[in-house]
Amino acid sequence: MHSDLTIAQAAPVPLNTPNAPTVPAQPATSQTTPAKAPAPQPEMGAALSSFALPILMIVIFYFLLIRPQQKREKERQKQLKALEKGDRVLTRGGIYGTVVGVRHEDGIAMVKIADDVKVEVALQTIETVINKQNSSNK
Repeated sequence: MHSDLTIAQAAPVPLNTPNAPTVPAQPATSQTTPAKAPAPQPEMGAALSSFALPILMIVIFYFLLIRPQQKREKERQKQLKALEKGDRVLTRGGIYGTVVGVRHEDGIAMVKIADDVKVEVALQTIETVINKQNSSNK
């Protein structure tokens, strides 16, 4: 018992289920063509998430790195403007000294680093003020 029909040529067999609408059987075709799937459309959520991640990273970088650095620099600039004779300072080169004179208009401070040794340094090279000279001790 040999059948000359292939699966592609066989007619579909309808299933009879109670209370189900009857669907007429479609005629079999001799050639099968693959159905083309519609091109996937990007969802709105996927598009938003692709923009949200870089924006979120920028916000995190701002609050963790940029903003604290700006605050430290603002505080340092405030210290440099208030720099006066007698303040103990640390330079960016790692030299501790005592300020013996300041010329704010030129951006220069005269720093005593040892007995009879005074050097001129740029105000921008002063990293921090260690001890602020009290006004009452003058």
